[in-house]
Amino acid sequence: MRRLNIPALLPLLIILALIGYFLPWILTPASSLSLGAYDLAEWSSLHPVVKQTVPFLWTALALRTPLAILGILLAAYVNKTFHRPSITIVCVLVTAIALLPPLEFFTTYRDDPNYRQQFILTLLILVVGIAAAIGQPKRLQRAQLVVLSVIGVLSSVIGLYQAQNLMQGFDLHIATGSGGVITTIALGTVAYLHITKQSS
Repeated sequence: MRRLNIPALLPLLIILALIGYFLPWILTPASSLSLGAYDLAEWSSLHPVVKQTVPFLWTALALRTPLAILGILLAAYVNKTFHRPSITIVCVLVTAIALLPPLEFFTTYRDDPNYRQQFILTLLILVVGIAAAIGQPKRLQRAQLVVLSVIGVLSSVIGLYQAQNLMQGFDLHIATGSGGVITTIALGTVAYLHITKQSS
């Protein structure tokens, strides 16, 4: 049996997961409410019910986490393939910038919990992303990537489930979009490939 070409599959899966992240995760009759995970996270942070949930802004965090993890996975792949730390850091920085809160957070809205969550997540991306991609033993790095991929799968499922519950509160007919399914399956496959490679 021909062995899978894991190094060739990984970037394709990461790119596929990124595409899925921005495709609609929830479909509604109102096209303006058919949102990808990025916009769905922002929408959920404004929902009145979210202010009464514990932990606070859990849905938004769950929906933002896959993008952070995908940026780290891409950075780790680039570093391993091209051995260029500068390109690796650029991948981490681009992901961090994508999740940065608006500029108002740094001026007048420093107490906004939604913006604060985005800022903390950005800092975690910078720390974890650079640490996971550079300067670690290969076995430890691979184990971290497995854990991150699994977290990405879990956060995708939880975020999609919670967002659907919030959307149903408006008595809208909703359906699961392809984006969440694509991202979840792609991240799950990345985790499986890393586990398979680690055990081989």
